[in-house]
Amino acid sequence: MLIFQTVVSQEKIVEEYPQAFIRALKEQKNVIFIFSHENCGWCRIFDRYHADPDVKEILGKEYLIHKIDISDTVSGKSLFEHYKLPGIPVWMIFNSKKELLSDGKYEDGDVVGYPIEPPGMEIYLEAIRRTSGHINEKQLQLLGEKLVYFDKEY
Repeated sequence: MLIFQTVVSQEKIVEEYPQAFIRALKEQKNVIFIFSHENCGWCRIFDRYHADPDVKEILGKEYLIHKIDISDTVSGKSLFEHYKLPGIPVWMIFNSKKELLSDGKYEDGDVVGYPIEPPGMEIYLEAIRRTSGHINEKQLQLLGEKLVYFDKEY
């Protein structure tokens, strides 16, 4: 039963954002979907993190970052309700074959959100490590350092 629910959940985001997967397939990249809201401080920090030149260079080679704003898009609101997400930001990683690679959650099902706390950062960096073909340990360390840097700016 749980496997079926996961498949159904995957299909919902695939239906709403087919162009992201078409582009991912064309560019041979994974897609990081990030649910956010215009009034969410942690969401803005996550945006700044992904806009950082070092982060863009590292992640941009293997990932498309696709922001889903739940404050101004019908599909974003619908997906947020469909997944019964407890808060934002929330991130999920899919491959170009539309398969969910990481749901951005702790083992208990709670979402990691902006991965600043050590357990959440470990989950985020491990998701990048597992879903990347070329990101090395030095680059992962830099990604972790950048997460902490942008938190301190807030």
